[in-house]
Amino acid sequence: MFKSITTLAVAVSFAAMAGTAAAQTQINIATVVNPALVHTRSAVAFKECLEKALPGKYMVNIHHSAALGSETQVLQQIQLGTTQMSICTTGPVEAFVPEIKALEMPFLIPSYEAADKVLDGAVGQELNKKFEKSGMVALAFLDNGFRNVTNSKRPVKTPRDVASLKIRTMEAPTHLAIWRAIGANPTPMAWPIFTQLQQGVIDGQENPIAVIHAAKLYEAGQKYLSLTRHVYSALVFVANKAFMDGLPADERKIVVECAKKAALHGRQFIRDNEARQLAELKAAGMQVEEKPDLAAFRKATAPVLDTVSGETKKLVQQIQKTIN
Repeated sequence: MFKSITTLAVAVSFAAMAGTAAAQTQINIATVVNPALVHTRSAVAFKECLEKALPGKYMVNIHHSAALGSETQVLQQIQLGTTQMSICTTGPVEAFVPEIKALEMPFLIPSYEAADKVLDGAVGQELNKKFEKSGMVALAFLDNGFRNVTNSKRPVKTPRDVASLKIRTMEAPTHLAIWRAIGANPTPMAWPIFTQLQQGVIDGQENPIAVIHAAKLYEAGQKYLSLTRHVYSALVFVANKAFMDGLPADERKIVVECAKKAALHGRQFIRDNEARQLAELKAAGMQVEEKPDLAAFRKATAPVLDTVSGETKKLVQQIQKTIN
């Protein structure tokens, strides 16, 4: 009899635990970068915020280092609803939300302060409407930094110095266009690219300081870094729209608040650490060109800005008006 009672108690206990687990809403959030980078750091900040605010109700599962595939693949999963969220670069989003290319235009956004005005204002709100048409929601925008070019061949002062270099870009038409205009041989490739750099499959790449630092690209033969800052690289905290719409209104509000807090955490991380990371890249042996001929790079890439039309052109004009 005692054994039966004990067995029943254990069964009830497991049933209660199963019920608790079943009651939790699972959120799978994917990034393509390792835990040191801002994408994953911000995902961790979101997890901590949400699970603290709604204890026992949500379980946030972070899949980093491209465990669920490339950013393009993850965005496809979000559209389908098999993955709920991601923090990703805006470049690959172009295939799903074409108007996002307004943020990718060369030398359009000059500073972090300007980026905040653009993304936290009417432009950010307008872009979110475009996401919704693709079955997604832009919960918040954050920084990845300003993109700079590195390579294994030679210092880069002017566009002539990257002529014919095989430069890895994101899988985004706008970034291909930028590097074709500059005169390089752009090669779209999903992240990570350490092995391809190390083996000489590509000569160089372009990324913000935080990415170059965290990925230790100097160990992959990237000896030369030029601070071209040719594109402001935003990140977007994106979610499946049907998933968000299906949450209770009060909980959805908290999810959005935690996403925004995580985005602010990410922005602060990038801005607070950029100078230190650059100094450490120099200490690691990278030769840094701090004053490339930006006027020449602007002139070379100006035709890319001239190609935008329709809604994207309106957004570019709105960005220019907001900044000026």
